[in-house]
Amino acid sequence: MNNFFRKFFTLIIFFSLMHPISSFSKSTLEIDAAIESAMVRFSEEIQGSDSYLDGARGILVIPKMIKAGVILGMEYGEGALIVDDVKVQYFRAFTTSLGFQVGVGSKDMVILFFDDQAMDDFLYSSGWEVGVDGSVAFLSMGIGGSIDTIESQDPIVGFVFGHKGIIAGLSMEGTKFTKIWPNAATDTEQEEIDDFNEEFIE
Repeated sequence: MNNFFRKFFTLIIFFSLMHPISSFSKSTLEIDAAIESAMVRFSEEIQGSDSYLDGARGILVIPKMIKAGVILGMEYGEGALIVDDVKVQYFRAFTTSLGFQVGVGSKDMVILFFDDQAMDDFLYSSGWEVGVDGSVAFLSMGIGGSIDTIESQDPIVGFVFGHKGIIAGLSMEGTKFTKIWPNAATDTEQEEIDDFNEEFIE
């Protein structure tokens, strides 16, 4: 019963946000430019980030996560999965997990895949949710501004950061990712609705 209400409530949120989200969907060029800016910030402002980037099989970048509506502080962003410097698929993310913080505007999200199977499961899914379809180890800032070392071999590692660096005390639990095709928005939105219905209503 709890699972039913969870899915039903998620469905309500999805459709309530579909109109405002589609109104602000970005083009491929806009997303690419935002990704480039986010990765520059990630590499230059966060000490030790290059060691993680060098070992990643794939890099999911969702730049400029912004408030998407009044419902539960929902946040939304569009980005892409990058493999060998190639953007292999664009994605839309929405979540209530990151939370509003005073003094923090938009947030950038970077998720690193260190395992091929974990990345394939994400890439070839019809919709991927943190905590349901896979776990993301969330890293925080250590002493001296460096990123805390990963003690275990986490296959997926995530970072959320703003203009002041890593944002502490956040969780990615419940963050949902769906595929998008930015330059064919109308067809894509219908496909996303159909996929969402199939996954959450059946």
